[in-house]
Amino acid sequence: MTMPPFLRAAAGPLKLMLQDRLAVIGLCVLSFIIAMALFAPLLSTHNPRHINEIEDGSVLTRGADVWELADSLGPLALNDADSAGAMALIVGRQGTVWSREGGTWERVEVPVEADLNAVALQPDGSALVVGAGGTVLLREGSAWRVIDAPAPANLQSVAWIDENAALMVGAGEEIWRLDTVTGTILEIDSPVGRGFALRSVARDSDGTLLAIGERGLAIRYDPATNEAALERLGSSRDLNHIHIAPGGAALVTGERGTLLRRDSPEERWITDPAPDTRALRTGWIGDDGRAVAAGRNGIVMEWDGGTWQIVPTESERHLRALLIEGDSWLALGSDRFVTRLAPPSREHWFGTDHLGRDLYSQNVHGSRIALLVGFLGAALVVLIGTNVGLIAGYYRGRTETILMRTVDVMYGIPFEPFALILVLLFQPSLFIVILAVSLLTWRTVARLIRSQVLSLRERPFVKAARVAGASDLRIMYLHIFPNVMPLVFLELAIIVGVSIIAEATLSFLGLGPPHSISWGGILHDARLSGAWRTAWWWNLPPGIFIMTTVLSVFFISRSLEVVANPRLRARQ
Repeated sequence: MTMPPFLRAAAGPLKLMLQDRLAVIGLCVLSFIIAMALFAPLLSTHNPRHINEIEDGSVLTRGADVWELADSLGPLALNDADSAGAMALIVGRQGTVWSREGGTWERVEVPVEADLNAVALQPDGSALVVGAGGTVLLREGSAWRVIDAPAPANLQSVAWIDENAALMVGAGEEIWRLDTVTGTILEIDSPVGRGFALRSVARDSDGTLLAIGERGLAIRYDPATNEAALERLGSSRDLNHIHIAPGGAALVTGERGTLLRRDSPEERWITDPAPDTRALRTGWIGDDGRAVAAGRNGIVMEWDGGTWQIVPTESERHLRALLIEGDSWLALGSDRFVTRLAPPSREHWFGTDHLGRDLYSQNVHGSRIALLVGFLGAALVVLIGTNVGLIAGYYRGRTETILMRTVDVMYGIPFEPFALILVLLFQPSLFIVILAVSLLTWRTVARLIRSQVLSLRERPFVKAARVAGASDLRIMYLHIFPNVMPLVFLELAIIVGVSIIAEATLSFLGLGPPHSISWGGILHDARLSGAWRTAWWWNLPPGIFIMTTVLSVFFISRSLEVVANPRLRARQ
């Protein structure tokens, strides 16, 4: 079976490539990049566009001028904390309980795995913990006892009424009174009864308890009469936490920076202007006038006696609980937080960007755009340049003059401004990138092919074909074109690398496809974020991938140079 002329022309260059060590290395590297692009969804460890979050038992301590990030208490979020005397307890998700008695924090095993939302301690060491699914845990001594709840409510907060009774509130407007001696729970009728969430409860200085919740809901419970009544605090926003000092000073925190303060039981509630509108999840106030509030994205505010001031923190992790013991102030993390600018780790091999997106997955998917523009752009460049060169070199005369002067004009057009004009005229897209590459890069190919055709058209085999009556198209594409194929292969390999660099340049300048992930686009995001000077894991991988891919293509083109240049072939 006779091999087609095209395959015969391609067989020679391939054989020479396999004899060149650098070309073999280039083929292996390029094959790896191509495989990475083809199997990107399988090789990616995360969705490249997904904002990754992490859960952590974060702890911040109050330093001289900043809240400093301390060692975490496990991998699960912490929801609440309380202290009494030398003892302190912290509770969190999936049955997390940490205890401290004058020393270090130690993990405590409890008989439940439900999310624990709140804890209340007594001076004698008794503790009450409530959580999701109607979880109620009572600690007496060192033993934990599970108390059966009347319904699977999501209990949000708990406060002691006296040494033998406590009040619990829930997300469905539940108000439950617990008798710790008998273990019975009495359901108190809410004065609203519309299922609003009650999120926090605290014991006031007069012995009553005040519970707050969504839409500014505030309910005061009187243990003497066992009745609950509405109370106005002066806000209709969602309220998240209430803390009342022994002397009656009180602080309520809520959504959009809500701060309600009461200096004493005799005074009215005051709405303080907040320096930030982020949600505040917890607060603490002392009878000496000190106060602190904390919330989302690591925000911490402190009261200086006249205004609230934001205090810098070393982390943007969400905060949900405060543990204030004398001069020791702790802020505890809860909720999932975005892993912004995280360095390489076992979870994120190339780290994360400023939005918490996995950079390894982005680089894997970025190979698709690079190779697509590289090969498709190079194919269009070779297609245009080869045909222009064939026509100009074969017909000569006026045709050659017009085409070659067009090439000269194209050489006078700079690449980046030309691409910018295309983007302004149309919308940024992958098609515009390929168009910009192909419309300006074919000029070199056209000149090289023309010079070869000028020599080939005077060869005897071309004259013989013309005498035999072959048409111009047949002579150009069946007799001349196979003889310029080595040069076409050489230019194709070179322009693949040029196209990849061109795409990376345009994407780095913000002219690439807006909804596609590319190596140049990753570098563009790093530059815009301002973190490209410090987050080396953001800049290095796409730069290495661009360099490696282009080098592999040039190694391949180096071996093809021997095919295109007979003088080099003679030296070997």
